[in-house]
This record gives sequence, structure tokens and C-alpha cells, in this order.
Amino acid sequence: MSWLLTESDGLAIAMLATVLTSFGVIALLLGCMLRSSGKRNGEVDQLLEEMENEEKDGRAIKASFQRGEPREEWERDEDWWRKEE
Repeated sequence: MSWLLTESDGLAIAMLATVLTSFGVIALLLGCMLRSSGKRNGEVDQLLEEMENEEKDGRAIKASFQRGEPREEWERDEDWWRKEE
């Protein structure tokens, strides 16, 4: 028995190969993401927490300026960069 492939059969096989390769790449990427998610660095989490705390502290300092609390001698006004005319 001989296999006779027409041009449309060749196109269908090429399209199937392309689709299956694409799904294989996506599956490989998902597998790599899942595998590397378990190896997350704890120092990154600590850094993110520190940044959040610094941001909260910055908001508290800004609120104290708005309430008119006394400042240190070296501190400038919030709008020091504006030219008063």
C-alpha cells in the first residue's frame, strides 16, 4: 500500500505540526514558571517589605509637615523648588 499525500494533506500536516509545537512551547514555559516559583529568594520578599515600610514612613512624615509640626533646621519646605514672584 502506498501513501499518497496531496498538497492539502501536506498543508494540514504542517499546520498540525505548527500548532503542536506552539502548545509544546507554552507548556514548557508554564513548567519552567512553576518549577522556578518554588525557588523564590527570601531576600526579595524582605526588600519588598522594607520598601512598603519606608513608603508608609514617608507618608507619615509628609502628614506631619502638613499639620505644621516643627521641622529640623536642614529641612526645606515641600514647594522649595517653586519660584515665588
